[in-house]
This record gives sequence, structure tokens and C-alpha cells, in this order.
Amino acid sequence: MSFRAMAADMALARLSYGSGWDALPAIIGIERGFFAEQKIIVSGLAVASPTAVIDSLAVGTTDFALVPQRVMLVMVAAKLPIKVIAQGGWGTEMELVARPDSNIKAVADLKGKTVAVVQGSEALPVLVRLLNQAKLKPTDVKIANMSADALLKSLADKKADAVFETRHFTVPLVDKKEGNVVLDAAGVTKMIGVIGAIPLVARSDTVTKDADLTQRFVNAWVKSVAYIQKDPEDAARVLQIFFHRQGVVVAPPMAQAWVKMIKYDQYSWSAAAVTDAEYNGWALNADKILKVAPKLAGYVDNRFADAAVKTLQ
Repeated sequence: MSFRAMAADMALARLSYGSGWDALPAIIGIERGFFAEQKIIVSGLAVASPTAVIDSLAVGTTDFALVPQRVMLVMVAAKLPIKVIAQGGWGTEMELVARPDSNIKAVADLKGKTVAVVQGSEALPVLVRLLNQAKLKPTDVKIANMSADALLKSLADKKADAVFETRHFTVPLVDKKEGNVVLDAAGVTKMIGVIGAIPLVARSDTVTKDADLTQRFVNAWVKSVAYIQKDPEDAARVLQIFFHRQGVVVAPPMAQAWVKMIKYDQYSWSAAAVTDAEYNGWALNADKILKVAPKLAGYVDNRFADAAVKTLQ
């Protein structure tokens, strides 16, 4: 069969994803050939700007997108025509780290303090939820949104009293003895039951007008997520390559640690995952990031992921 004939037998899908570790299921699907197995040519693009992804989905230049949950909540709040069709992993591994001289021993001690998070981070709504559990409002603390580089210097430079972020950021602070763990990831989960499902979204008209393509895409997606769980070492190698092509050198132990920080054993959205996401939406509304607290009713479509799971057996 000629290349032209083979190409004619393939469908095209435009996929957007981030430029960080959360892009892993997308790049596994591309690099390990799972989309090709489903006769899909993926036009993949790592996009750093959430606004660009939202705009691209809105006008139809992106069919599928792996986005942070916060971005999905923004789209739902804006009533954009999207569907959440699968998971790209779940879990937060967020922790609260404070300067040794800050006298912060618990979440309640954050009152009047400055807490740093990465600009646009998934950590913000989780922090607001923690404050709520401690009977504090976002206005009771100063939440400082910083770049990743600034956050990693914030405790040493005394620009913040504490940092609340994923362990990608907090581990270096603890290793350098610039901060102590006040509340670890297990403690965060125990306090608020956070799940942090990562959404794979699709344009609504892609789902309705090309259900066959959507099903084949999700078949490949589910296989990619399952592969990460089955072979995390190879997944870490793929992640290293992904970063290196962006000019970022990541040591093998670090890549392996990053892969282990996210769980890849769920494919569709459970009722608990939906409730958790809506709680995060409430938190973004409480911090005046969103004008409304979005509800996911009518936005989650598990049909394709549930059917795809059967293809794994």
C-alpha cells in the first residue's frame, strides 16, 4: 500500500496539551503509536497558554485537549461547547511548606501570612478549600501568585511565609532546608478529600458529528494511560525526551518521581471526581477568579472511556 493510500485510510485529530509533566498521556499516545493503531494521525501541539487552547477549541482548530482542571472549569463557567470525555490521570501530591522561622504549624496559622502558589496553578482552589476547612477566608491570608522561578526563591528571599504547591516545587525547598513540611500530601487528602482529576476535553460537535473518531481517539487514550501505569520507567524516558526537546534537561530520577506523583488507574469520571471538581470551582469563585461556581451536569460524557476500557481486556 502506498503512503498516500495509507494516509487516506487515516483520520486526522488535532490535539493540544501543556508543556509540562501533565502532558504525559498525550505524548505516550503519540510516541508509542497508540493513536496510529487506531488509524488516527494526531496533529499534536504543546501549548503554554490556556487562553490559546480555549480559543482554539471555541473556533474548531483543536478537536481534543488535555487541560488542567482549572482551565476546564473556566470553560464550563463560560458555557463553552465542550465535553469532558476521559481522564488524563488524577492526584495532587500538594503540600504546605513554611519557612522555619514563620511559626506556621497548621493551616489555621496562615492567617495574616503570605502564601505563594504558582500563577494559574491547580494549587489555588485546593488552598482555598483548606482555608475554608480551617474557618479562614481567602482574604484572611495574602495569596501571592508567582512564576515557578520566583516561587522557588520565595522562602529564601522572604517574599512568602509559606508555599502551597505540588511536590514538584516543594521538594526542592525542603531539600535545601528553606522550608519545613507543615501539611503533607496525605494530610491534604485527609482534610478535604481532594481528587484532582485531569480532564481530556473535546469539542461538542466533534463528539456528536464524529462519534467514531471520538471513540477511536479515546481507545488510544485509555491505552496510553494504562501504559503509564504498566511501564512507568519507559513513561519517564518519554517524559525526559519531551522536556529535552523543549531545551529542559531532566535527570532520570526526577522524571521517574514526576511520573509517580500522578495516578493513572482511572479513565472515566466518577461521581466523586465530578463533586471534587465542582468544589474546586466553588473555591475559584470564592477567590473571585470565576464569576460563578460551575456545575458539570451535562458536560461529562463517560460513554467513550467506559467503552474503551473494554478494549484493554
